[in-house]
Amino acid sequence: MYTNRFLLLLILVTSPLLTRAQSDKPVGGHFGVKIGASFTQVAISGTSVNIPKRALQPNLGVMYRYRYHRVVLQPEALLAIKGGTFQQEAVGGRTTTSNSYYYACLPILLGYIPTEGLTLQAGPEFSYALNSGSTSGPGAQNDLGAVVGVHYDFLDMLSKMSLHLRYVHGFVNVSPEAGATYYNRNVQVSIVYNLYPKKKKK
Repeated sequence: MYTNRFLLLLILVTSPLLTRAQSDKPVGGHFGVKIGASFTQVAISGTSVNIPKRALQPNLGVMYRYRYHRVVLQPEALLAIKGGTFQQEAVGGRTTTSNSYYYACLPILLGYIPTEGLTLQAGPEFSYALNSGSTSGPGAQNDLGAVVGVHYDFLDMLSKMSLHLRYVHGFVNVSPEAGATYYNRNVQVSIVYNLYPKKKKK
């Protein structure tokens, strides 16, 4: 519920700043750097003493965005923390432990521009765990997920900035427990600084 309220508030606050894409050339590409936050949680099924809870974790990386009229190809390289927090029943109450799964991620997104300033995106995300096998790490080294989201472009003083909102749904069981399955679930909110090519002087 808190995640939904945060996303709704973020959209309402930023919507007056949204306009046509600043990289509105019908054909061309540029690089960008991004930083943001992930609302991350593990979906657990089977037999486990862990009760999954959501955690707020950072993400950062780079992207390349290539536009061909209304179609966009956008590969990225990210460092992201997935996992979440787990609660366990104990005498006198519950205990909470943090399980941070550190990943190097490669999302490859295909997008469509229905109107200037807005891109609908989807694609696979390949992830490699940097701390698999550790006490607080995932049980599997690789993860494969599906990404759906949107890309907004700002204008005026924020003309080099964009906003990414996306959901990442993991398909690989990353559980360290034999009797349970763990799947990564993430909602990401990121700000992008676009490195647009300099305009050539006429």
